[in-house]
Amino acid sequence: MAQHKDNAREAILTAFQNLLIESRGTSASLDEVARRAGVTKGGLLYHFGSRRALEDALVDHLEAVAAEDFERMRTAPGGALAYYLPLRDYIDSPLDRATVSVGFLAHDHERARTLLAMMRSRYQELIAADVGDPLLARVALLLGDGLYYETLTTGAVPGDEVDIIDFVNRLRAAPPDAG
Repeated sequence: MAQHKDNAREAILTAFQNLLIESRGTSASLDEVARRAGVTKGGLLYHFGSRRALEDALVDHLEAVAAEDFERMRTAPGGALAYYLPLRDYIDSPLDRATVSVGFLAHDHERARTLLAMMRSRYQELIAADVGDPLLARVALLLGDGLYYETLTTGAVPGDEVDIIDFVNRLRAAPPDAG
């Protein structure tokens, strides 16, 4: 029985996440979530007593997925920068989908906003520890954002991540301007 309960919960959460992404956060009613998950609305409310409880569960899910990602990034053989920039494994990954769907909740959900800001800070901290400079870490984050945006707008995953890593490494090695 517990397995069925877990499967239903997961199906509901996945349906909610997918609806938020597909509708760009504009339409994800409990009725539609239940229909997509293959449960009754009563079944949905059994697992998540309210829309807010469903939103909170999605934020919890992102928090868990992000914690796993931070650990992989912290221990990545090539370093945090090399882990962060390649988009091939990130686009449409569970982390990407969770982040985007929670992003649609962030306007009205304080904990979602707080988690997204914490994630941003944590990624920057991990990259800064790798490259030895908080400003270069910020530049790397912004470059990664640009690659992600390019992928979203063109549909093509850029293959320039290695060049960006080289660029950041050259910046790191450059002597300070005495100007």
